[in-house]
Amino acid sequence: MTFTSWLTATPDMAIVMDLNAERAKREQPDPELISKDDFGRPLYIFLLSYEMDDKLWAIRIRAYDFEDAEKRVAGMRQSLKLDGKLYSEIPYD
Repeated sequence: MTFTSWLTATPDMAIVMDLNAERAKREQPDPELISKDDFGRPLYIFLLSYEMDDKLWAIRIRAYDFEDAEKRVAGMRQSLKLDGKLYSEIPYD
């Protein structure tokens, strides 16, 4: 009998579900929204919003966690500048 990672069979063949593992899985982003840095650490997408011309706009950044995202936003407040238009990207898998 095969069980997923959150199901366990007890000796009497009762099925036990690990609710903490299931909750933790639900509190994570979808796997396709998580990338890894060069050292294998997960990077998550965080959304930033701002208002301009009576409209709400949003951008995304990648950060290791919420605290890291806040530090990146603080850095942007101090030194953000426009470098130019992006014309192409070359994947580097």
